[in-house]
Parts: sequence; structure tokens; C-alpha cells
Amino acid sequence: MFQYEIKREKEKAYIYLSGSMSLRDTPKLKTEIKELIDSDEVKELILDFKNLTYLDSSGIGILLHTYSWSKENGKKVKMAHLSNEIRTIFSVANLLEIFETE
Repeated sequence: MFQYEIKREKEKAYIYLSGSMSLRDTPKLKTEIKELIDSDEVKELILDFKNLTYLDSSGIGILLHTYSWSKENGKKVKMAHLSNEIRTIFSVANLLEIFETE
């Protein structure tokens, strides 16, 4: 089961992802990420993958949208706590080259 939690701290928004992210889970998350990026208060998004066990192509699609939206709005996006499995998926999809990681 996929879950996420958003916490705001000054100009940063942390998105803690957990479980298994698939197509049925992504529409609400996509909407909330877009709202955060469009917000004047948020300057940086940190996506925390510490507890994410699986990510399919729809999750990669959200990340690409997040990257595009953040560039358009002059915002920063970082990825934190990538597991070896998720890091491999990102490497194959060339996402490690465009996102800053912690």
C-alpha cells in the first residue's frame, strides 16, 4: 500500500513516500506536488524515498512532471534516501542526472 505525508518547514516542503507507488496512487500526489510548486511560500521540495519499496513508470512520470514544473517556477527539487533498488530505477531512467540527491 502506498502512502505519503507532506510536511512544510519554512520555504521547504518534505514529501515522505512509503510503500509501493503505482498508477492508481499517483493522481492525488501529482495534484498536491503541483500545488506546492505553484505556491509562493515553497521554494524547495524534498522527496524522501526512505520507506518507498517500489516505483512504477507512473511514479517516474510524476518525477518528470515535478522536474518540469519546478524549472518553470524557479524551484529546487531534491531526492533523499534512495534505496539501492530505487537508485537503480532512477539510473536506468537517467533521473540521477537531472535531480539533486541527498
